[in-house]
Amino acid sequence: MSNNYKQPKSDIIIIGAGIMGLSVAYHLLEADPKLSIVILEKEKLLGLGSTGKCTGGIRYQFSSPLLRRLSLLSRDFFLNFEPAFDTPIWYRERGYLMLAPNEALWADLKLSAGQAESEGIPVKILSQEELEKNFPYLQQDHYLGGTFGQWDAYADPYAVLAALYASVRRRGVPVHFQCEARKILRQGNAVSGVETTQGVFHSPIIVNAAGPYAAGLAGAAGIVLPVQSFRRQVYVCTNPKDVPAAAPLIVDLATGFYLHQEASAKTVLLGGTDKDTRPGLDEVVDKSLAEDFFLAAMEAIPSALNIKWLRTYTGIRDQTPDYLPIIGEAADLKGFYLTSGFSGHGFMHASAVGRIVSDLILKGRCEQIEGNLFYPQRFAKASPQESLVF
Repeated sequence: MSNNYKQPKSDIIIIGAGIMGLSVAYHLLEADPKLSIVILEKEKLLGLGSTGKCTGGIRYQFSSPLLRRLSLLSRDFFLNFEPAFDTPIWYRERGYLMLAPNEALWADLKLSAGQAESEGIPVKILSQEELEKNFPYLQQDHYLGGTFGQWDAYADPYAVLAALYASVRRRGVPVHFQCEARKILRQGNAVSGVETTQGVFHSPIIVNAAGPYAAGLAGAAGIVLPVQSFRRQVYVCTNPKDVPAAAPLIVDLATGFYLHQEASAKTVLLGGTDKDTRPGLDEVVDKSLAEDFFLAAMEAIPSALNIKWLRTYTGIRDQTPDYLPIIGEAADLKGFYLTSGFSGHGFMHASAVGRIVSDLILKGRCEQIEGNLFYPQRFAKASPQESLVF
């Protein structure tokens, strides 16, 4: 198709058919079913981007009150998803067990747990003795303590993605696959459309939900986002023999190592030790990282010595310097809305972000959270950052 081909004008264009773009479309239509929305997706099939690679974790244990708030705003969405969409997503509240092997992290965990409890989020503080009693498969005498989040959960990312996709398609939203956005068109200080590999699409409102590619797309429009994309490897392995079925997601906050048990309890998803690698967008597997990863795994759970390494895959995580997302209308480009830098939390926070962006577009404000705290202008001055990172 010629790049000069012009599509009919729509009310809103959303770039990206991942969990964030589909959530924005869904919540916009919930608020105003008459909106004409077009979604543009560079991949040829649903779920080939970051959403399809994520492990499905949902947590409330953050040091940032803003991230805890996003989790709370998304809670009902997950709790009511199956009856609302008539789709199983295997939602399970197995909890996250966050572990601190040093004093600084132990202090952070206890402070965050106390703040979460004051907001109505159930988090239990566990001493070293309680950890060793309740989780004997952990390395003895290694952790000063930990916290267990009762609401922390798992849901199937692709099942959620597919259900949202089906919902917006039933409401008449076209999703153009293999339609890569190349340029944001502008008229003065406002957006006017998107130039793509399938022609030009016109709209006065554009939502940039392009995941790892969002910063580059914004940059082409003259908007600088302090967001970088990092490759994160996930190791699919057999379950350590002494870790019981339905174990919580286990996180060593010092190394970043995590163990995420799949529903069958026969395989686990492991990773987290590559959080300091160089930025990149190529989804290649770097086998040179495996040694450090398995050493961290055995340091946390000694029986990991005997697990079988089945395969490895790589996903892309886009993150900001403070590990908080960028959400809202660009200051210098009217009608250009940003959703970027979710630091691996996009799946769990997609519902909240969809509601926030919908409110900002349709009402010009958001009553559920102080939205200006997510604007990119915050980087002009020092701002607190999330400390419970893995």
